Amino acid sequence: MTVIRLEGLVAGRTEFRLPPLDLTVMPGEVVALIGPNGSGKTTLLKTLAGLLPPLAGTLSAPTAAWLPPPGAVQAGFSTLHLTALGRASRRSWSPGLSNADVQAARAALVRLEVVHLADRPFDSLSSGQQQLVLIARLFVQDAALCLLDEPLALLDPAHARAVEAAVRTLADEGRTVIASTHHMPFAARADRVLALGGGRPALEASGAALTSERLHDLFGVAGDRCPCCGEPLS
Repeated sequence: MTVIRLEGLVAGRTEFRLPPLDLTVMPGEVVALIGPNGSGKTTLLKTLAGLLPPLAGTLSAPTAAWLPPPGAVQAGFSTLHLTALGRASRRSWSPGLSNADVQAARAALVRLEVVHLADRPFDSLSSGQQQLVLIARLFVQDAALCLLDEPLALLDPAHARAVEAAVRTLADEGRTVIASTHHMPFAARADRVLALGGGRPALEASGAALTSERLHDLFGVAGDRCPCCGEPLS
């Protein structure tokens, strides 16, 4: 099992940086990363993914699988082909996909109940369908750390519920999942919450991180309902 450790890690860019982070995240955890727009959620995720270099401190983490926000991936490949490409890092370069790649991709699509989309162009799918397909690709990547940027954005309630269930399955199989979100009910069901934008961040249980006072400090609103969708947080 691989533990993710941040020691004095400073994530940021030339004009912006987060406070130093000292965190330990265990395998099998789902961590919700919350905070207002511009608080640095995507910057931190990209740093953990190795897409941005840390400005200071140390990061001990396995190779990560990165899932950008809905609509960020554009591809004319078939859904099955795009899913199978998640296995590219598991083998030496070859001009085509192997039968094992295709079968693994099909099995992942079956698990997420979207195998009926296998032959459709990925670009023709809805946002919710695309998210489920991209999470299927995370399954075939078999990465120990999965980083998801706003995985529930733009989704209807049914697809959001399916994506959240798939995220929990990733963790139940021993992966670490860190997902940014503005959907507070999802954050309330995460194992722990990391809030950015309200002082020095620290991992906390969702009950401590999502009080009315803390939500007011972060978003300027208070109450026991999600500030973006109105759904109860309990």
